[in-house]
Amino acid sequence: MIHCSSISKSLAPGYRVGWMIPGRFLEATRQMKRVLSISSPTLTQAAVAHYLQNGRFEYHLKNLRKSLHTQSLRYMQAIIDYFPDDAKVSRPSGGFVLWVELNKKVNSFRLRSEAMAHQISIMPGKIFSASGHYNNCIRISYGKPFDQQAEDGIRMLGKILKKM
Repeated sequence: MIHCSSISKSLAPGYRVGWMIPGRFLEATRQMKRVLSISSPTLTQAAVAHYLQNGRFEYHLKNLRKSLHTQSLRYMQAIIDYFPDDAKVSRPSGGFVLWVELNKKVNSFRLRSEAMAHQISIMPGKIFSASGHYNNCIRISYGKPFDQQAEDGIRMLGKILKKM
């Protein structure tokens, strides 16, 4: 078994630093690395290694979890305030997205098109279903800090929904 991971979602998306534990495939992965990679971003790798070795990552994760929790509550409150009363919002147990179930009459692809015209990005629920369900559902990320722009976007989505 080979285990691969990265710090992209938890620490520094732009660094593009990851790692693997190749187990019994160590020599084969070393050979592939030599053949496929001209170089590695050694400065960023060294910076991340230093950060991890000094125990700052757990502290960072603790603060990140607290921030994401607060952001999720602010996004959920805005959805409750601005979306139609029959909208239901839930927070999945992992990640940083909200799942919103809308009135059965709402076509989430049409909603996405109208939202994009206002520079608002949502994901239609149907793309997360192999069987074509969840056409009236959307996924909203709360990874971006809640600010006036986020609130304005949710308010506009609510207005669009109320017209649908």
